[in-house]
Parts: sequence; C-alpha cells; structure tokens
Amino acid sequence: MVLSLLLLGAVLRGIVLAAYHPALIFPDSVRYLQYAHNFTAGHWRVDDQRQSGYSLLLTIFQNELWLVALVQHLAGLATAAGVYAVLVRLNASRWLAALATIPVLFDPLQLVLEQYILADIWTELLVLAALVILVWQRSQVGWRAAAACGLLLGLAVAFRDQDLIMIVPAAIYLVVATRSWRRLAALIACFAIPVAGYLGWFDASHGQWNFTTFSGAFLYGRVADFADCTGLVLPSYEKPLCPTQPAAERVADFYTWNPASPQWTFTVPPGKSRDAVVQDFSLRILRHQPLAYTEAAARDFFYGFSPVRGAGPEHYSPAYLKFQSHILPDPQAYTSISALGDTPPTAQPGLAAFLHDYGRWFYIPGPLLAAGLIAGLAGAVFIRRRNGPPSLLFSLGAIAILLPPALFATFDWRYQLPQLTLIPIAAVLGSTTIVNKLLLAVGGLVRLP
Repeated sequence: MVLSLLLLGAVLRGIVLAAYHPALIFPDSVRYLQYAHNFTAGHWRVDDQRQSGYSLLLTIFQNELWLVALVQHLAGLATAAGVYAVLVRLNASRWLAALATIPVLFDPLQLVLEQYILADIWTELLVLAALVILVWQRSQVGWRAAAACGLLLGLAVAFRDQDLIMIVPAAIYLVVATRSWRRLAALIACFAIPVAGYLGWFDASHGQWNFTTFSGAFLYGRVADFADCTGLVLPSYEKPLCPTQPAAERVADFYTWNPASPQWTFTVPPGKSRDAVVQDFSLRILRHQPLAYTEAAARDFFYGFSPVRGAGPEHYSPAYLKFQSHILPDPQAYTSISALGDTPPTAQPGLAAFLHDYGRWFYIPGPLLAAGLIAGLAGAVFIRRRNGPPSLLFSLGAIAILLPPALFATFDWRYQLPQLTLIPIAAVLGSTTIVNKLLLAVGGLVRLP
C-alpha cells in the first residue's frame, strides 16, 4: 500500500515540476538566492533578516532552480518514507502507517512549498529526522541517538530560529523514556554546537550574538494588531510607534514591512538602533496588554486547525500557498532574481489548471489534524516504555513547533507545515495505545465470572 502511495505522490510531484518551471518565487526567496550568490562569490557575511542555512544549501545547486525544486520534492518523498518507517518501527499496523503518509504526500501545502525556493521543507525534514532517530530504539535510547537528534535540531535552527523550541520536547522525552542525565547532556551539547557556531558567525558579521537584527520588527508586526497606548507611559521617541488606525482596520503585514509603517518612519534617537527601540516598544505593549497578547496568540494557534485555509486572523492572503492557474505577479522579485542570473517562473497552463482544481478540493482539514493531536495527547496518558513516550514526543513536538509563530509572528500557513508530519505520527501512536488499553480492559471484563 505504501509503495502505491509513494508512487502516486511522485507522479503528482512530477506534475508540479512540469507546471511551474523552474521553481516558484516568493519575496523571501530573493534574499535566500542573494546570499547564496554572495557565499559562492566568497562573501561570507550572514543575512541579518533570515537564517542563512538554506542559502548555504543553495550554493550546491549553482543557479539551477529546477534542480532545487526537484531535490525538495525528493525530500518530501523522503519525509513521507520517514513517517511510515518510524510508525512500523514502533509496531503500528502497516496500513495505519501508510495512511499517516497521506498528508505529507498529497496535501497541496506540502506540494507547493516543495516547489518554492524557501526553507520550510528542509526544517520539516530535519525536525522529523531528529525525532525519528530519538525514538528509533524505543526504550533503549543510546547517547549516540541523543547526540544525533541534538545535532539535527541544531542544524534546523540554522534554517529557522523558531526551531530552537524543539529541544524542549526532545529533552522531555529523554527524561521520561530514559531518566538518563548523560543522554540529556549529549542531546543538549550536540544541539548547542551548530547553534553556537551560527551565533558566532552572526557575531562576526554584525557584531552581536543573535539570529537576526529584525527581532523587533517581527514582534512589532505581532503587537501592532492589538496595541493600545492609552494609559501607557512612553519615551517621546516611541510615541510615533503607536498605531493610529482602529484595531479592526489594521493589517499586520503593513506594520511589519510597508515603508509607510510607523516602525520605518519614526526618528531613531542618537545612540540607539531602530530594532532595539521597536523591540522595547513592543515589550512595553506586551506588559501593558498581556490578555490581548494571549488572546491574539491563541487565536493564531487555533486558526491553524480551522476547517478552511483562509487569510487568518491578521488577514494575510494565502494565495501564494495555493496552486494557481497562472504565475502570481511579483515584478520586483522577478527583476531581482533575473539580475542574479536566475530565471523567473512560468506556468504550463493545462497542468497548472489541473493543480489549481486539485488544491481546491483536496487538503487535510484542520479539525481532522486537531483530532489527531488530541488522540496523540490522550495516548500519552497511558505511558508505557514502547508506546507512551513516542506519542508524547510527537504530540508535544507538534504543539511546540507551532507556538513561536503564534507568539512572535503573524499567521502564515507556511508555519503550519509540521502538522502534516508530526500530528499523523502522534495520532497513530496515541490511538493505537488507547485501542490496545480498551481491548485489554474489555478482555478483563469478559473473563470475570
């Protein structure tokens, strides 16, 4: 069964490759490609807005964007194979393990992101591989498995700093499954190696230990959606940062990126950086409106499980993450990549129309994923050495990886991609544990005189 699904998934990916050539481009893609070109030319200054791990990877492909897309589609198939393999390894039935691959094999969100020059597919694969290695030996987790898991999670951080949080569920699993401080130390130490290496590279480039100089800018976009400066004591230079539009009319993306946003038009006082001032203002808002912040974060988190894939609480259009019958216009991005020697995308009308219709009618509904997460958490209640901790790991991992975007960014379906790998594993493990427990209970009752 799984071989048939993998074959169908491969055919569908072939259609995506042929429909949008050489690869799809998003504004973020431009920076990734710019820094890849810089690295190829020997200029090793790290990007100050986004992590450069993906740009380093792109240097391998030497401007062949179609090859990037092809390898990313292969990575998607490898991710599906990893989902199946770990479930079979953990004694799940093969047909359930095969069903668990359907989201990553066929969901249009996965397929379209594999075609984009974006880092999401690689963070998904690295995180899944790390957790699979950790549970592969089940209750006999060795220090090598812990070290490999930590190393892969650390590498994922070089692609996206929000993956820092994944060390938490991995550490919890180790403590529950092994109660070994030595293995925990191996996990954390190996996680720290690539993370510290990246921070050192950033320090050499920008004079500070950090992942980005845009932390304040992203957080401002998060708080601007609900910020109310009434009754808040602010330094005079921060007052222009208070949004003047009614809250219902604000668009978070405007406050993050638009040149007319207050964070790009206010006057920076001498001796301070723009990002530091914006971050200080944002933190003041969080302390001033903790309930509004909690409500906004919860709204974003739960919207990821909505029945339809709409624009989200911050009204950010999901159009670019849906198959289109034509290439979405982005003259600035296409001009930029042309200047780098790369080729802007074109669409094959017939295949693109087919994919557009496919994406309209098939995707994994959010409520189904929410039910799978609940099943995984419920199964973790019945902790046993073989079934409980892995269910706990993938359930907590799914929650953990979805939290940072809700807390520090505005809603984007890209950030929901890990749902398609971690939740199906948690669901199968959790439901299997629950069913087995119920069958044992029923069997005990039947044997009663």
